[in-house]
Amino acid sequence: MNDTKLRSRALLALATCLAACAAGPQVQREAPPLPVTTLRVEVRLTQHQIEVSRTNSTVGAAAGVQMAGSPQVAAGGFAAGAAAGLIGSLIDVAIDAHRGSVAEHAAAPMREHAREVGIDALIATAVDGLDRHRFAETVDVVHVDRSEADDEKQGRFEPGTNVLVLVPSYAVNYDGDTFTYMLDARLVDRTRGKRGRVETKTRYHETFSYVVTASELGTPFAELTAERWSALFKAAAAETVEMLGYDVSARPSDAQPRRSYRALPVVLDQERGERSWVRSHAALLSVSSASLDAPRKS
Repeated sequence: MNDTKLRSRALLALATCLAACAAGPQVQREAPPLPVTTLRVEVRLTQHQIEVSRTNSTVGAAAGVQMAGSPQVAAGGFAAGAAAGLIGSLIDVAIDAHRGSVAEHAAAPMREHAREVGIDALIATAVDGLDRHRFAETVDVVHVDRSEADDEKQGRFEPGTNVLVLVPSYAVNYDGDTFTYMLDARLVDRTRGKRGRVETKTRYHETFSYVVTASELGTPFAELTAERWSALFKAAAAETVEMLGYDVSARPSDAQPRRSYRALPVVLDQERGERSWVRSHAALLSVSSASLDAPRKS
């Protein structure tokens, strides 16, 4: 099957996904249980260098709807009835391996330029910008270089309430057009179960994304200097923390203006000059105000 047919099937899968959320993004209905008296903030720094994702900057990619460029979607269309068999598996592995090789090659110059930036330190410093009035009287911030899955597997968790888990991640898309910085935020309680194992209950969960394109910067990401990477990470890390502070006290509703971001239906939460905060079904995004269109008529 040629590339045109592969692309058609991938776009059909994407269209199906978008149709499912055509009614517009879901908005947060209940306020999270904040502020509290004491809050533990875990900043989980598990990524230490720029990655190039294996998805293109296609419709909705920045919001997590990254289907059109996905090797799994392409391989599924290519293999057709044999997707569950050996042929489908081999195709999937081949496409994924090729994209992985290209992604690593594309990441090399960006990592070289950003090597002196000190990304972890910039991210850690940004968390100091948490609005204490919206979170807790006492905030205890700890930096952890392990994932929650690792800590759970090793039995490192201790019981505790009001734990805010922040996991930053960042990548340039496969086509080199879009940089996305994401901050995943969860407010959890950890209690010891009957068998002695610590169980985690999530009370609030949202993802915050700062999205910028190479055309907005006027320079390909591979050519950004360390100074410009530093400025980009500072802006992204600080703004996603600010978005978190906004979201825990926001009261979004269906009455908010509808917009379209790269053909993805979004709700406009705030206009902030050159950038706007919009809510998709998957995240609260900070995007260029110029990138927003009026919603399409059905």
